[in-house]
Amino acid sequence: GFLLFEPGLLLLTPLMNSFSVKFRCSAELRFQGQTEFVVNESSRAIVRLVVERVGDPINVTALVMLLYHGSDGLTAGTVSRIHVCVFQSSSNGVTVGTPNTATITILSNDNAFGIISFNSTTLITVEEPKGRNQYVPLTLIREKGTYGTVTVNFEISGGPNPASEDLSPDRGNLTIPPGRAVVVFSVLIQDDKIPEDDEIFTVQLTGVAGGALLNPNRTAVQIKISRNDAPVRFSQPSLAVPESVGIINLTVTRGRTEDGLLIGSDDREVSVAYAIVTGNGAASATLSEDFVDLQATRTVLFPRGVHEKVLQFNIVDDRVPEIAESFQVLLLEDTLLGDAVLVYPSFVQVTIEPNDKPYGVLSISSPPPTQPITINEDTTVRFEGITIVRNGGTHGLVSVNWTITRNSTDRTPVTADLFPAFGTLSFTEGQMTAILPLNITQDSLPEEAEAFLLRLIPSSVLGGAEVDEPMGMVFYIQDSDDVYGRFGFHPNETQSIQSRPDVRFLSLSFLREGVTLGEVRLAFTVLYIPAGPLDPARARDGVLNGTSANSVLFSSGQSKVQIILPIRNDAFLQNGAHFLIQLDSLQVINITPLIPSVSPCFGGAVNISLRITPDIANGEIGFTSNQTVVAVEPEESNTSVIILPLRRDGTDGQAVVFWSVRPVGENRADVTKDDLSQFSGSVVFLTGQSEANISITIMADNVPEINETVLLTLDRTNVENQILKPGFTSREIVILENDDPGGVFEFSPVSKGPWFINEGETVELRVIRQQGQLLNQLVRYTVTPSGNEDFYGATGILEFQPGEREVVVALVAIPDGLPEVRFTV
Repeated sequence: GFLLFEPGLLLLTPLMNSFSVKFRCSAELRFQGQTEFVVNESSRAIVRLVVERVGDPINVTALVMLLYHGSDGLTAGTVSRIHVCVFQSSSNGVTVGTPNTATITILSNDNAFGIISFNSTTLITVEEPKGRNQYVPLTLIREKGTYGTVTVNFEISGGPNPASEDLSPDRGNLTIPPGRAVVVFSVLIQDDKIPEDDEIFTVQLTGVAGGALLNPNRTAVQIKISRNDAPVRFSQPSLAVPESVGIINLTVTRGRTEDGLLIGSDDREVSVAYAIVTGNGAASATLSEDFVDLQATRTVLFPRGVHEKVLQFNIVDDRVPEIAESFQVLLLEDTLLGDAVLVYPSFVQVTIEPNDKPYGVLSISSPPPTQPITINEDTTVRFEGITIVRNGGTHGLVSVNWTITRNSTDRTPVTADLFPAFGTLSFTEGQMTAILPLNITQDSLPEEAEAFLLRLIPSSVLGGAEVDEPMGMVFYIQDSDDVYGRFGFHPNETQSIQSRPDVRFLSLSFLREGVTLGEVRLAFTVLYIPAGPLDPARARDGVLNGTSANSVLFSSGQSKVQIILPIRNDAFLQNGAHFLIQLDSLQVINITPLIPSVSPCFGGAVNISLRITPDIANGEIGFTSNQTVVAVEPEESNTSVIILPLRRDGTDGQAVVFWSVRPVGENRADVTKDDLSQFSGSVVFLTGQSEANISITIMADNVPEINETVLLTLDRTNVENQILKPGFTSREIVILENDDPGGVFEFSPVSKGPWFINEGETVELRVIRQQGQLLNQLVRYTVTPSGNEDFYGATGILEFQPGEREVVVALVAIPDGLPEVRFTV
């Protein structure tokens, strides 16, 4: 840098950090003129700052400091501030005035925010996926600087189809955070099932925000989607041929447009199966009688590069007069294999023309006898379901008159139910079908189904056409306005479960509202569901005398039906269980005419549940507790009684519970009839009774006994519909040990003495056990008062094994050599 001095002025370059100048100037220093500067980075950029003085001159040293505000010193976007300070050799009050600070901003430079581009511009070739997602990754690089956050916009164009049909997204933006030099984003290739040739799309970077620039040489990358989804179709949707034609060819194309141009892929094998569809009516051709399929298999196979295949059928020329007959050959989409899609026409209808009828043969398009035309009066205002067809030739304008009459003995005018009742139907040149529209009379009068007869009048034909069978057809207006009634559970009568001493049953009542015409069968299901969630899947069989499926029959004019469903005598009805009654279906019996009916219908709830209460439920019998009972043998000549309560959950009917007692455990052989009574018995529950007791008597004896355990078990009931409660069918009773089972100990009479012995002599003492000898017992003994001072074995423990009655202990007088007088122990 360099300095430029003028009188009273100083010029500073941005390359200096600090410097000093000596003045003989005024007592106040400050910047003069501009103090805010914005400059580009350049070797020719000079910032001129002027320092002026005010006041009398004195000797002053001024220091100018350059301060940086930025992450890398004087770089892109750096803000620098210059401050003036004063050093003086005297204290004469020299000050720094304002402004004493200047700001210099160096603009961003040298691509500090980066140059954005694709890492490669090589053409990317992909294939359209089949039934899955496929992504193409694209990489953006940020060269030069990576300061700040930048946003890059992109857009995809090309085609010829719009990019949004093949790629997703077709436009958007990407955010690159500070310090990030590489960003990868993906473009989804979509399976659009549209026949396409090669498509090239350009992913173009259209703009960038945040200070960065785009590299103009690498702002675009191309994605090529190879041709795909070759269309498979018949060359024509229909074909009419004379019966004498012989062999016909049906062409199936792969990879051709309707105009015959190639499109889509053809470099792989494609196959599709076909089906032959015929009907049962007079206008339907019959396979093997009217035509023959000449293919060995019903599969069309296109080898690689092949665009056409021909299916051949032989039309059988017979001498039977026939109206036009047709059949269809249908390509099956779910059998299509390879890179192809099925497009219209995927079928061809072949019509074998009638013989020598250039103006056509008119007839009614009659449905199969099992599916007659029916009209719902309640929902139909205008009916357009009757079609008159023109088979054979379609030259010229032709017409035919028609009439509708009742196909019954009813004398009511046809127009009371529909109109018009007659008319003329015309066919224009080339027209093959015509609709006969009818208006349906809307009324609120309940009526049964009515039959009508439509007839074409052969003598009325104009234009040279003929009329052939079927020239008459019966159709129906269905029953209306709930003529057979609305059915449900009777709201004023109780649906209930009845229990009597000799029988149990369900009592159900059903109601028929509205019109009661006709005989109607109501089918319903009765399910027994144990206590718990009311889920039909939990239902159990074997409760009713019959099956769960039932029905009742309403006669004509009958509005109420009650039914009794017996419950099996041996069936167990659990407390809290339910009977679920579901209304399933309604059927009119002997309906005339025999067509599907609109009514009857259900009104209101179609299912109810009846809960089994304790007074109806069968008993589930068990102990109130399953804990062990501890008993103490009573004193001699006395007895004690243990009361074990039973509870029955469900109190309908009488029940007898049989029980028994059996010894268990290691000492079960010691239990006898002298210990308790009784060892078996029974308890009777009367109707409505829920509680009863079993009493066990504990008897006294003088026999020593250790703990004795018995198990009291509920064995069975006298009827099958009374069951034992799982987990509460047994009680353990423990009679505690008694009558000193371990024994009573004393010295044997032969050992009681007195004994006279000298020092060094031995005396043997016998200890005997009286009463019980059932347990292993330890007996401690001591010699007093001198004990171990005068005898060996003066203290010890005697062990009696079970069954052992006597144990000997030996005492030896210690020869201590001390003079002693006789003493007693």
